[in-house]
Amino acid sequence: MFRVALTSVLLTVMSVTEAQERIADFDDSIRLDYHYVHTGDFHTDTYSYDAGTTDTHALQLSGVFSLNEKWKIYGSIPYVRKRLVDPTGYGTHNPQVDFYEYTPPDLRFVDDGDYHGGFQDLTFGVQYLALDGPLRVSPFVSYGAPVSDYPIYGSAIIGRGLNELHLGVSLDFTPYFSDWNFQADISYVISEKVVGVDLNYWLVYLSARYFVTPRFAPRLFLVSRNAPNALNYPEDFEPYEEKYDNENGWRHDQTINHKYINAGIGFDYIFSERYGFSATYYRTIKAENLVEVDNAFNLGFTRRF
Repeated sequence: MFRVALTSVLLTVMSVTEAQERIADFDDSIRLDYHYVHTGDFHTDTYSYDAGTTDTHALQLSGVFSLNEKWKIYGSIPYVRKRLVDPTGYGTHNPQVDFYEYTPPDLRFVDDGDYHGGFQDLTFGVQYLALDGPLRVSPFVSYGAPVSDYPIYGSAIIGRGLNELHLGVSLDFTPYFSDWNFQADISYVISEKVVGVDLNYWLVYLSARYFVTPRFAPRLFLVSRNAPNALNYPEDFEPYEEKYDNENGWRHDQTINHKYINAGIGFDYIFSERYGFSATYYRTIKAENLVEVDNAFNLGFTRRF
């Protein structure tokens, strides 16, 4: 039976944290985040089905350093562990049995119900403050690459194993005499091609937060991703013999368009001039070509300099 992509929830997790790192409150800092993500049904653009559930735990170390008043650099690296729980068998990927004519170069099996993991992708970037004031405009460029040879076939894989270049802008608006703050990160991600497929995608993060006190600010946020030229299920993967029993099938978690909108709530709390804490909760409100996030949360601790 054909098994379609069920992963890439870590794209969602890391995009939220990346946006948080560029908030002025966290400049010149080291940050440690804990992420947990639990997924549910798999969705296409027309139907959904039960393909088991995944549980992901991740620790991410990140940092931001200001070179001067305009320029700063940042980077992050996560350690991820993930498992698939799949009583139905519909979500289980086994490269040793799923292919007949094609033999994948990597036969590691990660969908056995146990946790598998390792270091995922190292990301580093630079940001420039182009406009300061009530509206802050900060273009940024970042690059991400895998730091370990993790498997790319399976529901319990920890990443897509691709090099990516993010080109974007961060917008931060605080109206005069207001306790509200609005933020947006909009980036176009240039990804390496896989089996000739254009995997470039748009990534958008939007948030609104309200300062109840100068130290405590609840917030709402949305995260969206879309790769308009990537592949879609089922039309781009059936019939099995022609479109899946080959390298494209083995790399389908890389080539499929993981399209989603996630919505969440959270808060930031500043203990002192040097220490801060944040927490978020989110879930999927729209998904295509991937599993929905049923429940996910993040806890982050920041040490500023």
